[in-house]
Amino acid sequence: MLKLAILGFLRDHPLHGYDLKSRIAALTGHVKPIADGTLYPAIKRLENAALLTRRSAPGKIAAPRHMLELTQDGIDFLRRLLRDPDELFITDENRWFTLLAFLRHLENPREQAIVLRRRLAFLSDPVSYFYDAHGRPMAADEFEDPFRQGLLTITNAANRAEFRWLHTTIGELDRH
Repeated sequence: MLKLAILGFLRDHPLHGYDLKSRIAALTGHVKPIADGTLYPAIKRLENAALLTRRSAPGKIAAPRHMLELTQDGIDFLRRLLRDPDELFITDENRWFTLLAFLRHLENPREQAIVLRRRLAFLSDPVSYFYDAHGRPMAADEFEDPFRQGLLTITNAANRAEFRWLHTTIGELDRH
């Protein structure tokens, strides 16, 4: 998820490490705050793999800033990540949102629609957080517990909204 976020934000435009960290925190920080000890080694690995470069730029006040930008190999690698995301990026909501934030960088509407169809297929399987003794998914109205009712009610509402959005967006992408 971190690699995708780094590459995606740098595909938007070159950034200083601190700015990159702030943007990643805004996108994913509520899930897992990004520490310098995680971010900067990841940036270094991407740099060593020739997926991004650093260049010096004048600082706002004094010292020069190291701007990070994608190489063509980095752009190509990002497209591969977006075109064929690991299954966890389809099934895990936090990873899905990170993928969705940068899916526009996969510029082919047909390829974008393929990724969205994978998410739609995943959401089409009946699922619950709770199952009865026979393995049947339980619905919100089967609980007296208002917290489990709330969890399932909120999840179902979000899923319905996502279904509508997926169907609409896939239809628009198919027309291109």
